[in-house]
Amino acid sequence: MIVQPFLDVEDLIADHLRSRVPDFPAEWSGTPVMTESFPEWSPGGEPKLTVRCEESSGNYPITQQSLLRISAWADDRDDAKVLAHLAHAALLEHGGDAHIVSVRQVDAVVAGFDSEIPETHASFTVLVVQRPS
Repeated sequence: MIVQPFLDVEDLIADHLRSRVPDFPAEWSGTPVMTESFPEWSPGGEPKLTVRCEESSGNYPITQQSLLRISAWADDRDDAKVLAHLAHAALLEHGGDAHIVSVRQVDAVVAGFDSEIPETHASFTVLVVQRPS
């Protein structure tokens, strides 16, 4: 049996979001998407989206399921929520492709302020089911 690895789920989802960001309203259409948990960001900086895999499991070699947290970073709570909602909609519209079977909502957009994370952000989680490459 030939081992067929799964592609990096963070990269797959970040690439999908990067392809959709130009379709966002003008003020968000240049938003960078990164695969890191806590970006270098400070108030007054450009808004950002981050993609982080929190857990993976599955039925190898058939599928892999990964829980991903997508966070939007912006100057204020409302802007972070708007950006997160745009990313959320873009991911839930994913119709599947050669590597991703489905993207499903786990948690809706929640605006948050964590005392350990001084910036305002909003986040949501999705479950991504993958096929091996």
